[in-house]
Amino acid sequence: MKPDWTIDEGEAGRGRVSHHAAPRFTALWTSGADDLAGIDGPCWTSEGSDAEDSLHIFGFTWTDPAPDQPDFERLMHRAAAAIDEWISGQM
Repeated sequence: MKPDWTIDEGEAGRGRVSHHAAPRFTALWTSGADDLAGIDGPCWTSEGSDAEDSLHIFGFTWTDPAPDQPDFERLMHRAAAAIDEWISGQM
């Protein structure tokens, strides 16, 4: 796992992702299409090979100011890669 990230498994299919370098944030994540309807507020999605492989990151709490949109997109791609790496390590 990369040192700037902490990934935790949560309850009810939702996990937590934390970024420890600027811009620092904590958010929830889930995968697949089933839980998507229950997400309130902003949600960023990384499409997988099918609907069940997609990752959804939501419920953001920013410690630092939130980045502008291009930097946010890059950060979310890095978050999704960290989550994918964590999932692979659980198998």
